[in-house]
Amino acid sequence: MKVHLVLGAMALTALLLTTVQPPGETSPAAAPTTTPSSTTPSAAPAASSFAPPPARVYASSSDLPDGPDFPASGTGTFHVVPGSGAVVGTGPLRTYAVEVEDGITVDEQAFASFVDATLADPRGWTARGARSVQRVSGPASVRIRLTSQNTARSVCGFEIPVDVSCRDGSFVFLSAARWFRGAVAYLPDLTSYRQYMVNHETGHAFGQGHRPCEAAGAPAPVMMQQTFSVSNDEIVRITGGVPQGAVIPQDGKVCKPNPWPCP
Repeated sequence: MKVHLVLGAMALTALLLTTVQPPGETSPAAAPTTTPSSTTPSAAPAASSFAPPPARVYASSSDLPDGPDFPASGTGTFHVVPGSGAVVGTGPLRTYAVEVEDGITVDEQAFASFVDATLADPRGWTARGARSVQRVSGPASVRIRLTSQNTARSVCGFEIPVDVSCRDGSFVFLSAARWFRGAVAYLPDLTSYRQYMVNHETGHAFGQGHRPCEAAGAPAPVMMQQTFSVSNDEIVRITGGVPQGAVIPQDGKVCKPNPWPCP
């Protein structure tokens, strides 16, 4: 009887030892959960700012605009761009040749084609039967030359420190600085300014003189010095008393840019 009691007690103790864990131990099934740290998410990087610089504010309408590189120097001699065309217009004939200064690199055919299209335009010098024009490769009454900046300054003068084109006798010198950059009054329309260059300087070869803005808000006469400005007052300030072959009044009149003799 006692043996049985002892054996029963031993069996009960073993049972208790297999089901009761000592205090402080943790069951693998009850492993503590890790509380995520409350770190502030890093802010998204600010968008990179590559805003273009502000547009240049020109001190004078006669400033040479910003733009591409252009031929600054050449040899001072010229060669003809080959090509000829039909007579355009019905008035007295004036022939012209197209030339480019030696030592400069440009698309010569593109230049010649532009001159041709400008002089053949019905808004040009052939309007209303005033004259006809024809491109030739040989002797011509007018020779239109694309000219490096330095040669243009030498021929046209730089007493007024502004890059300009000019006419000297039967030769028309178109400044490459202006051909590539234009003029402030025309920005950003380079094509119209080039048409103005051709028509204005060829107009001198056809016997036309300078003119002022005659009606405020109207298209500028093509013989107005629009490379300087389309404002009479500003032209007077820029030229500073240097004769321009015409009296430019200080009357406050400002015209709109216009490249055509008969717009």
